[in-house]
Amino acid sequence: MPKLIHPKPMLLKGSAQAVLLLHSYTSTYRDVKPLAVFLNQHQYTCYSFSYAGHGLMMDEFLKFNPDDWWQEVIQAYNFLIELGYREIAVIGVSLGALLSLKLAESFPVSACISMSAPQTRSVEDLFQRLSKYAEYLQQFETDQQVLNIAQLYIKAQPQLKQFENFVVSTMQNLNRIHAPTATLFGKQDEALYEQTAHYIFEQIASSDKMIKAYPHSGHLMTLGQDQSILFKDILNFLNLHLHNT
Repeated sequence: MPKLIHPKPMLLKGSAQAVLLLHSYTSTYRDVKPLAVFLNQHQYTCYSFSYAGHGLMMDEFLKFNPDDWWQEVIQAYNFLIELGYREIAVIGVSLGALLSLKLAESFPVSACISMSAPQTRSVEDLFQRLSKYAEYLQQFETDQQVLNIAQLYIKAQPQLKQFENFVVSTMQNLNRIHAPTATLFGKQDEALYEQTAHYIFEQIASSDKMIKAYPHSGHLMTLGQDQSILFKDILNFLNLHLHNT
């Protein structure tokens, strides 16, 4: 039977310009690893990690919440500062996009790229994603018990409610973002994400911003059919705003 192991952080060293890459809810940094490798091939230093509990069994996963993951993002940002990086861009997808936006709201960043960010996510919406993760995890269970969805829903309430509040608080402070910001979304994703992209674009205080749709992409844009175009667009945006040497 396969065993789950929490992935170690990934640091790909390149130039004096660093990029922090943040993944989606219930996943790991595999969401953003191809993008990190691509950017590193173009000389950027890239750092990514998997949030606490992610990639592990449900009991461990539910011990943590978005406030814990936000503290880990701050630690990652400070880790890059301690390594001597002064130009730091942040890129995220879904939950990672929310965390990226919050970092740009709270700390100096050279650029922020948000992909598939949600403007609102109810507890019920979030539970749909969580239940899919729980179904995936069943293959790693030793006793192979039938998944009790009702029980899981009750147990997950603290995390899901904090997630719902985290989305709201992040969206309320978009006017604090002055860094160059790209807001990207997939046309194959739910309509909510296109609406959110336009909302972010309108609310951020930065005068240097862009918004773009990718016609063949769904939610995990970094792994989608538009990957090649998306990666080039991200590289061009970083090149414009970080002095890559």
